[in-house]
Amino acid sequence: MPERRTTWAAAAALPLLPLLLAGCGSEDVGAKPDLPSETPALWNPCDALDATFVKKHFGSDTTENAGTPTSPECRFAPAKDSGDAALTANYQLFGGTLDEFWDQMGVPATADVRKPAVPGADDARIVVDAAKDQLYVTGFLQNGNLFEVVNLVDPAPYDEKRAVRGVEATLTSLSAHADDFGAGEPSPNGS
Repeated sequence: MPERRTTWAAAAALPLLPLLLAGCGSEDVGAKPDLPSETPALWNPCDALDATFVKKHFGSDTTENAGTPTSPECRFAPAKDSGDAALTANYQLFGGTLDEFWDQMGVPATADVRKPAVPGADDARIVVDAAKDQLYVTGFLQNGNLFEVVNLVDPAPYDEKRAVRGVEATLTSLSAHADDFGAGEPSPNGS
């Protein structure tokens, strides 16, 4: 979808416009350019997920909070005291590889780390921490310079295999959405 890439680039350049105009050195800068009437939506992992998806893959009845177009977030919260799993997804842009990203996090060598094959992704990892009272599953996904992180917290009794399969399905959905959105631009190092 090249149109979205262009819109994204234009939106990123808008804050620089006043600085460029101010640096011209002349008081006569001419007519102001027409600015778009709408700010394009920022990347939001919730665009690839919904409460039906969470129910299907995790068995949780949740409420989605996707934030706003200019302040996106992605949380699926279960009803209070339901005992259902909660899911969050977020992202950041990073110019390196998932291995470099991973090294910065300092994951202990004893962690239960899995490397799922996610279609369309440059790399992916899942970390599983099965405690007595809760299961924590975190997924990491790289599509170019877009790095997404998925966190699942599931209180006991939990189904670890289902939770890991659900996080893999979430990473797969997010990877497909990154490709559709054009957000997986290659990182500077060629990944």
